[in-house]
Amino acid sequence: MQVRRISVAAAAATAAVLFSAPLASAVEGGVVSVTPSSARPGQTVTISATGCITASADAIARAYSDAFPTATLNASAGSGGSVTGTSTVFSGAKPGTYTVNVVCDIKNGSGGGKGTLTVLGKGNTMPHGGARTGLGGSITSGSAGETALGATLVAAAVVAAGAYGRRRRASGTR
Repeated sequence: MQVRRISVAAAAATAAVLFSAPLASAVEGGVVSVTPSSARPGQTVTISATGCITASADAIARAYSDAFPTATLNASAGSGGSVTGTSTVFSGAKPGTYTVNVVCDIKNGSGGGKGTLTVLGKGNTMPHGGARTGLGGSITSGSAGETALGATLVAAAVVAAGAYGRRRRASGTR
């Protein structure tokens, strides 16, 4: 039973690789740029491609990468075959360089190109700002009543401590 499950999983993985091969081979030629070229997990990137002139009027262009979800790219009027779209780098993406494949017309696999995106590690950030240690409300000025109440409580504590100290001395215990 266990062998059958493993065989089915292996066959499914092999089929996925074989069926995606035509898609990968169809993206040779155009210029693909990713901005910014280096991004951190969770950061949004813009994918742009040129050379999509051969795509039909109802063509759907897409960008594929292991670094982010599939992005749909749109052409603007008078763009001359340029398409643009955005995607967000996976939050669990590992640091490294990823290939970005663009297909200009996913219906017939025409046109496109390849680019790269470098994913930076989460630990490469420079600290900024002060430490968040908590200020316990000391930032606000408070009201005069709150200040008077606080001063009264402090004075009462000082008087109580003095009375306790005198009482101990008078009884002879230290």
